[in-house]
Amino acid sequence: MKLPKELKKKQKQKQEIKTIKPGKKRRKQYVVKPKKKFTETFAPYAIIIAVVFVVIIVVVTTTLDNTETNGDNSETNGDNSNPYQTDMLFQTISGGTINLADHQGEIVILFFFDLGCQPCSPESDIISNIDDDYSNSQVYIVLITIHYWDSDDGLNQFKSDHNLNRPIVRDDNSYSYSAPFNIAYTPTTILLDRDGAEVQRYIGYDANHYNQIKNAINSL
Repeated sequence: MKLPKELKKKQKQKQEIKTIKPGKKRRKQYVVKPKKKFTETFAPYAIIIAVVFVVIIVVVTTTLDNTETNGDNSETNGDNSNPYQTDMLFQTISGGTINLADHQGEIVILFFFDLGCQPCSPESDIISNIDDDYSNSQVYIVLITIHYWDSDDGLNQFKSDHNLNRPIVRDDNSYSYSAPFNIAYTPTTILLDRDGAEVQRYIGYDANHYNQIKNAINSL
């Protein structure tokens, strides 16, 4: 029995549909890179920061070591000019003039202080006691405030309170008196020998300074 043409056509289409297999879609492949760990990412920066931190510590420590003042004696570094050779003149608050060169052959003490310095008070008492122990011909003492704004009244009161009988000199705003001696702290006491060379300097207050200064004077 012959099939109608239309029926044959439909059956053929069904067979074709069965034989056609759907094509497989290709999946996209993504390469997933492993994430770097936190330590791997910031390790270089951490090293740089650590190095900078160490350098800062070294610089600060060195600076503190160089500027630390604990009252111990320190030898002069020899950089200061001999005041006897420079004809250094000091103007006192009373209007007088002191020429250190006139005191060559004498032992000279330069006491640098200022009215706002708390350790200067007990150290000035030591200077006063030294003054009582020696005559003017043995030891000549000059009191020098490094602050040009210290008033005459304040300085005279300071002199009276600590029984200081030596002239007071006030530095100017250019620090013409303290700069040549490299004064960085107060109180600072400088001991000059009979030739004007710095023998010792005593920085800060220390009760032992009295004996140390006397021993140094007696050894000259």
